[in-house]
Amino acid sequence: MSGGDDVLLRASAAGETIRAMAAITTGVAEEARCRHGTYPTATAALGRTLTAGLLLGSTMKSEDGLSIELVGDGPLRRILVTTSGGGRVRGYVSRPATHLPSKNGKLDVAGAIGGGWLCVMRTQPWNKEPYRSVMKLVSGEIAADITHYLATSEQIPSATALGVFVNADGSVGAAGGFLVQILHGATADLAELVERNVAALPQVTSLIQSGAGPDDILAGVLAGLHVRRIFEEPVCFACSCSRERVLGALLLLGTEEIEDMIRKDGKASVRCEFCAEEYTVGDSELRMLIRDAAGFA
Repeated sequence: MSGGDDVLLRASAAGETIRAMAAITTGVAEEARCRHGTYPTATAALGRTLTAGLLLGSTMKSEDGLSIELVGDGPLRRILVTTSGGGRVRGYVSRPATHLPSKNGKLDVAGAIGGGWLCVMRTQPWNKEPYRSVMKLVSGEIAADITHYLATSEQIPSATALGVFVNADGSVGAAGGFLVQILHGATADLAELVERNVAALPQVTSLIQSGAGPDDILAGVLAGLHVRRIFEEPVCFACSCSRERVLGALLLLGTEEIEDMIRKDGKASVRCEFCAEEYTVGDSELRMLIRDAAGFA
């Protein structure tokens, strides 16, 4: 799936009391747009959330999982993004054909989402129950909602910027973002310095369009501080769906359901919500599933 120049950088500063991540996600957002056929406002909303998923995901252990869900009363209705780390992310919007008139010269993402809820869920292989945090949206612009989640649920003062620039033809011209967190042990002066740096930065999409990479973005966020690079990794839109998983899901339906598919259509068509990949299972494969189901009975 998508690759190219998309990359995420994680760094620290001030004796590990500041943690920062920056990502270029233009290709990720463009692949999501192409796969789901999103209109400009929906493209911006999904692209911002995919970037947020990658930034938050970079703080997890490699075996953990993360999902970000926004549910609102606006025309977009719902966004769901998931990542299992390693720079891989996937997601979709309920109503991809959502586009609103611009507001103050920007795509009206907040209007498309409306009032509603943010749910962040973290899963860990050793924990049967996922950790779920649900809170009211504070802006619908997504970045401010992620910042509010981190401050409220994880008690980490943070600053988040997420941006997607959509070209006149609907394609993604630039996408990316950063997340900076003030950790235990940071002084008030340090926090104020970072706050001033963030306030002085141009829009993240303007930086990316001018050729800035993650290093350049973090150099601005952490100006005046010694920055230690921790790791850099490519990021991409990638889904865990597969033909094998589709066959497994059909098998769980049972022989009667599968026989009904054979009678009506002679095949089964399955579409993955996350990546819009279409899977067609023909008559012979369906009959093989019936034999497998009989073997399990």
